[in-house]
Amino acid sequence: MRKQIQVGMVLGIVILLLDSLGCIQIASSWHESDSLQTGPYVDEIIFQIIEHPDDRFLALQAGEIDMDLDFFHPIHLPNIWELDIDIFSSLRNGYGQITINCQRYPLSISGFRRAFAFAFDKTRITAEIMDGFSQEHDSLVPFVNSWCVENQFDWHYYTNQSDIGNQILDDLNFTINPSTGFRLAPNGDPFEVVILYSSASSEIAGGSAQIGVDALHSLHIDARREEYLYEDISGGAYDMILYTIDFDDYNIDWLAHEYWSENADDYYWNIARFENDTYDNWRNQLLYGTTYEEVYEAAKAMQEILHYNVPRLVVYEDTYLQRYRNDQFTGHVGDLRKYITGPWTMRKIHKIDGTFGGTVTIGMAEEPESFNIFLQVSDYSLAIVDNLYPSLYDYGPDMVPVQDLAESMVIETHMDNQNVPLGHTRFTFDIVHNATWSDGTPLTAEDVVFTFTYDYERAQYMTPIPRFIGNLTSAYAPTTYRVIIEFDTESYWYFNYCGFTYILPQHIFNNETGIGYQGWNTWNPVFDPEEPNVNCGPYTFSNYEVGEFYTIKRNPNFYYSTFSIDSSTTTNSSSTTNQTNDSFPLNWSYAVSITLASGSTIVIIYCTVAIIRKRKEESILLHTKELNQ
Repeated sequence: MRKQIQVGMVLGIVILLLDSLGCIQIASSWHESDSLQTGPYVDEIIFQIIEHPDDRFLALQAGEIDMDLDFFHPIHLPNIWELDIDIFSSLRNGYGQITINCQRYPLSISGFRRAFAFAFDKTRITAEIMDGFSQEHDSLVPFVNSWCVENQFDWHYYTNQSDIGNQILDDLNFTINPSTGFRLAPNGDPFEVVILYSSASSEIAGGSAQIGVDALHSLHIDARREEYLYEDISGGAYDMILYTIDFDDYNIDWLAHEYWSENADDYYWNIARFENDTYDNWRNQLLYGTTYEEVYEAAKAMQEILHYNVPRLVVYEDTYLQRYRNDQFTGHVGDLRKYITGPWTMRKIHKIDGTFGGTVTIGMAEEPESFNIFLQVSDYSLAIVDNLYPSLYDYGPDMVPVQDLAESMVIETHMDNQNVPLGHTRFTFDIVHNATWSDGTPLTAEDVVFTFTYDYERAQYMTPIPRFIGNLTSAYAPTTYRVIIEFDTESYWYFNYCGFTYILPQHIFNNETGIGYQGWNTWNPVFDPEEPNVNCGPYTFSNYEVGEFYTIKRNPNFYYSTFSIDSSTTTNSSSTTNQTNDSFPLNWSYAVSITLASGSTIVIIYCTVAIIRKRKEESILLHTKELNQ
């Protein structure tokens, strides 16, 4: 039975396309009826560097910081008793996992990897390492994602089933050497398996790696664990590596790249070096299917193939816990994507007395490594940059698309508009008229067009190239505030590429007088004062001191800026000790309103309410049953 141990169940939400792609009009109901986008209400946000978690907690207790960007281990929960500190919890959109080198013999034998999966005891991690704040999970799509088919698998790798694993190895002729007690490979050679784990996480990563070693020993396999630094394994010389993977959204088009056989020699895309022809056969349907049923069928089949072949073994999906003070500010938003310290909290947080202004200080463990939006990889960089740049759409707190620059959108195929070439998909966006870059230059449709042109042109200077850029056929602006973007195929995923890409200022990045197409990876804003840093988000970058702090200030020219606080759209923090503020209240009316064009047979961009409600009901039933046992 699936075990659900969590404080707050995160509901998976996904953008769906049903039937064939057709023409739709997405109305501007967000602008007219909801003030989620309005803000910000504070003067500035200071991200203060405090490396050690104990020091961040002491700073939080003393009121020196208002929030902690990092997550804390549940073993520290009993130490949090202050009335002025609340706790946010959310099941992680990601997991801890062990990547297996599928090109290294005998790990290249899928039966060997499956035997290891059966022997690995995930319940030990839940009980011994995570103190109950995690759940066992198998699918390489996180449980919080509605595409996940975890509950449809015929078997699971949750408990120690080394008897099954040993039988698999016996059948594959992994004989046991009577002298050493360890198994030999089918070719008769002795071998050892080393599980690498990060030296920065001895408690969780080291403990999980040891459980992996114990699993291998239960299979009579010579094994040990070893600490590593990233540069030690960047060339792919490893047996198994334990590390965490987090996802920024609920898209799953990455399944078509990370385990694709043609990327088996590409360490960036396919670190497991996995190859499987049957898996590859589902790839095009996942990428270019135009109905929910087509994409779901491919996603399900691909998850099942990965579950059987085990290029990666998920070892836990844990609950994230964050601490924040509630005595000065309210309006914190529990974001399913960025949790309690995400951009929606930065947009909606305000002083308890309802007045404007104030400084919110957030503690974080590490320096942001870059403010180049094409290179940043750490959560510490993203925590700042997410507040600086616009996009046509944004993910709302409940992962439903929310209009940002876009006021409306129309999607057309040849069936809807004879001027659209057969097989093509055309997006038409109308954008806001009051957006201005931080240097005073108006933001227009030309900036949006240039953004996709820049992506297309810089692709020749980069590896890997941006997804779907090869399918882009045109991008142009027929008017100052209208953008048309067209692709040469129909795909479920094009909206995600168009809608959520950061928009660039053309006058800064152009190839004639600006950063240029080749300069995408050498541009070093903030850290190099000579480099341009022009933004258009709710905040602009203000000041920093390396090793100390990074400050962003309220953008008074932000296109959703307001001079009154609507507290009805914020989640107020209770002063109750150890209050758990699970999430921004999910409101299914937040789904973007849709008007169907005449003759169209499509419904696009809506919440999978039925799937989510079913997930929630299953979770409640399972949890209730366990409590009664």
